[in-house]
Amino acid sequence: MISSEEHERGWKAEIARRLEQGDGLEFTLGQFAQAVGTAAGVGALREFLNQAVETGALRKIEAFRCPMPECKKVLSPAGAPYSACPYCLTDYLEEGVEVVAETFYQLVGKTSRDIRWMIVVHGMNSRAKWQEEFSWQIANRLRYSAPVLIYKYGWATIDVLVCWLHRKLASQLGERMRIAIAQAKASQRPVRPDIIAHSFGTHLLSMVLTDPDFEDLKFGRVITAGSIIRPDFDWDSLIENGRVEAVLNHVGGKDIPVLIAQFAIPRTGPGGRVGYTANKAINVCTPTFKHSDFFLTENLRTQIADDGLWHNFLTHPLEHFTPEGRLVPASWKRAPLVVRSATRGLGYALFAVLAPFSWLRRWLDP
Repeated sequence: MISSEEHERGWKAEIARRLEQGDGLEFTLGQFAQAVGTAAGVGALREFLNQAVETGALRKIEAFRCPMPECKKVLSPAGAPYSACPYCLTDYLEEGVEVVAETFYQLVGKTSRDIRWMIVVHGMNSRAKWQEEFSWQIANRLRYSAPVLIYKYGWATIDVLVCWLHRKLASQLGERMRIAIAQAKASQRPVRPDIIAHSFGTHLLSMVLTDPDFEDLKFGRVITAGSIIRPDFDWDSLIENGRVEAVLNHVGGKDIPVLIAQFAIPRTGPGGRVGYTANKAINVCTPTFKHSDFFLTENLRTQIADDGLWHNFLTHPLEHFTPEGRLVPASWKRAPLVVRSATRGLGYALFAVLAPFSWLRRWLDP
């Protein structure tokens, strides 16, 4: 036989689940009892909910319900007293019935959010086939009508070695984002897209976010994977100033490229391995992931399926978002300047030698 303590633990777990998912925040005693497998008439459950009301965790709402079996719609107390149903139009006086008084409980928390639309930015030297897979999965597994803008800046190889090309690519990305946001506004969609960026795409995103020319652009929730953004990047200010709603940094425990990025690519760092040190950033580590494992078909499907890491981050209230593998990074210092200078000097020399061949390849294979 289940003890009262075990019952109460189950009730608390159900409350926690609803708050975490931002779903089912309003319910009747009977609905909650059915969800936890407890008979609606059990006085202990009623007492449990009433105590939650006293502590402020729940609100009690006295409402009405249409008594007609084919309707049973909830009626707002603001319209009382009801002589007819505003939904099924039944005249209660003619039918000789009265509205049913009913008590609702409402959890004090935020509701879940929908994915309205999204921009994804790939990494270097990639045609990013995973983006087509992601777009397909968004449309099918998540069941959202969410347009996905797949931003492709083309192949990037030795281009990543020099800053002026970074600025050019970041400017192109920012302008495309501005056009997309204007189009979303014209289509009466929210003007804040969610963002997913990988590898070199994360660096371009960070440049857009810190460029005064694009300070008008605002974004929803941001996911970075295989990030080469510096761990000390100031996400806190961006979140506090409303430029970004939240950021999830998915860290790969076996991601080697992000460890060496700062030695070859100017103004980058191992954010995708160390994590972001900003207080408001959410870092989650999957120990087995390498640089592009996030986007292997089976991993991608897991992450955006119901209760997947990315799905929960994009849809659940962040107040109760407590993912497994949460990483709290230690302080980070850049590699010594003499080491970075030497490796980047070699990079510039390599760029000078290979640039003509790279541009020829771009012309032949855009």
